[in-house]
Amino acid sequence: MKLYEAEGKKVRITMLDGAVFEGMAYDYTSSLDNEPEPESITIDNIELYAPEIEKIEILD
Repeated sequence: MKLYEAEGKKVRITMLDGAVFEGMAYDYTSSLDNEPEPESITIDNIELYAPEIEKIEILD
């Protein structure tokens, strides 16, 4: 799943270090708008960067 596809959905995001974040994904920022950082998405006021994400699951 592409990071931008998670925006506006309830998700579980697993990071490469094993941390897991669940909640409503919002505020997707493309790498062009986030320079010098990579693309990111926010859950509960925590900005998560694409290179650090292992997987994204959509929750019902």
